[in-house]
Amino acid sequence: MKNSGSHTILYVSSNDGSDMRIHKEIKTLSKHSKVIFLGIGDPGNCFVSPYCKKTILIKGKRNTVWVLTKQIAVFLKLLITFKIKSIHIINEQLYIFFYPFCFFKHTVLDLFDSIFLTKNSGGEKLSLLKQLVYLPANKIIVTDENRYLLMPAALKFKCVIVPNYPFYFKNNIVKEKDTDLRILYNGWMGQKRGTEVIEGLLQTQLPLKVIMAGWFCDEYTKELVNRYPGQINFLGVIPQEKALEIAQQNADYILCVYAPVNQNNINASPNKVYDAIQTSTPLIINAEIKVSQWVKDNKIGFVMDQYNPQDYSKLYTELNNAKHSFSFSEETKVFYTWQSVEEELLKAHQIK
Repeated sequence: MKNSGSHTILYVSSNDGSDMRIHKEIKTLSKHSKVIFLGIGDPGNCFVSPYCKKTILIKGKRNTVWVLTKQIAVFLKLLITFKIKSIHIINEQLYIFFYPFCFFKHTVLDLFDSIFLTKNSGGEKLSLLKQLVYLPANKIIVTDENRYLLMPAALKFKCVIVPNYPFYFKNNIVKEKDTDLRILYNGWMGQKRGTEVIEGLLQTQLPLKVIMAGWFCDEYTKELVNRYPGQINFLGVIPQEKALEIAQQNADYILCVYAPVNQNNINASPNKVYDAIQTSTPLIINAEIKVSQWVKDNKIGFVMDQYNPQDYSKLYTELNNAKHSFSFSEETKVFYTWQSVEEELLKAHQIK
């Protein structure tokens, strides 16, 4: 439902609005303000359009000079045409291009993935550079306590934690039975974000079904679908609610692994942890990721000793034997919901 209030937010992204977190944020913001969405990509994947006063998608490949130039031009036109109260920008890669204009409007920088953490520069490393980069941002959204602690002390007053919880999932579908091991691999799929693990399991030639849905980060992952057509069911980009339905009904595990190649991955705050809780479907996660200890303590998933196991046949057997040994509670499900944290997003935009 589009809001008719006077507060107008210009929400800027480098994708098409199909990202699960963007969908949640815009759905919340639209209840209290008008939202103009400026993104890049195919209108067919723009799940946020029903909630926006105006949706503009620029066709082309993101991060190219032409597309960025056009996006900046449209951005400036929107600032002139509409009475924009605040700006919401996803990640530093895009924010840098709008940097000078952010001094003139209340700006919220939303960090899913940080350039600094990707470069292993967390905490006080490059503190002065970070203070300069984040200078025009009035608020910086981070997804959890780990990432908050990795911000320089001088910037913590700007930070607000908005966890990546999903909406409460009401469906209680009875999981279909299957003798094969079934894994849901969804979201941003890449060689260092799970593809290597999936391929290792597929190469065992043991009974395995993989459901893939989302975006390919690299050609290696895209080609994986063609290499194992009988065992991989690729669904394309789907809404989060559909992914939750599939997890609850058709999957034994949700894959949630990251190669420990940088601080961004090690301190990942994956929404799949909370998808697991909402659907009572255990995770597969690797021990190098900090949140894996929480997963283990709460008995909601299988923790691999390392990202690249030495014996995938052994891993398969362990996963198959353990798939019914995890526990989930309604109390935990109610606690870890988007509804419990969305007010922090509104405060960041000075709506509440």
